[in-house]
Amino acid sequence: MMFSFLCWVMRFVTGTYLIGCFRVTGREQVPRRGPLLVCANHASTIDPPMVPAFLPRRDSWSMAKSEYFAKKNFTSWIFTKYHAFPVRRHSADRRALTRAFDELKAGHALILYPEGTRVESGGLVKAEPGAGFIAQLSGAPVLPVALIGTRECFHKGSRLPRRVPVELRFGRPFKVRKRAPDGSRIDRQEAADAIMLRIAELLPEAMRGEYADLIGLRHRLDHVYEPG
Repeated sequence: MMFSFLCWVMRFVTGTYLIGCFRVTGREQVPRRGPLLVCANHASTIDPPMVPAFLPRRDSWSMAKSEYFAKKNFTSWIFTKYHAFPVRRHSADRRALTRAFDELKAGHALILYPEGTRVESGGLVKAEPGAGFIAQLSGAPVLPVALIGTRECFHKGSRLPRRVPVELRFGRPFKVRKRAPDGSRIDRQEAADAIMLRIAELLPEAMRGEYADLIGLRHRLDHVYEPG
């Protein structure tokens, strides 16, 4: 109940403040039920509340940095009510991974940011292997999500958002393999890079950063994707 209310508040505030500047595309491509690994780029503090608010599912959970849960206060309360759970960034957090797999096994949607942190430059950086590991081991479909303009709307140090064009793009779901067609093992980093490539394909060229060479990456990572 509280989660749905908080999502409504986020949609209301976004739609009101960014009226005429905000749009969502690709909602029809989001599976409405079953396990789903939702992976997005991250350039602004408004990204984590925005993705679940506009994801057309009310059974989504988000991985959020453990610092938000360090103390029992309003911040930890609001994150918990917004269906977020802690993860120690840049580490193999077994407790967080267990929770992530439990949510996917229950048929829920899990939202995470493969880069592992907010990227202030605005361009994509090398993904951490965690997203690839979860995608491979769970076998869940991956939904790529592109957030465009959120950095310019609310960059680090801002007190109020700016009225600039912002778009949330949902891509087509896909799955990643554990093994290539020749039987060789696909490592976690390759799987994570394949996820980032799908995100990069949804972004404007100027935002692709580390994943700007789409043609080269498609050639290198084609064996990672399951057909269909």
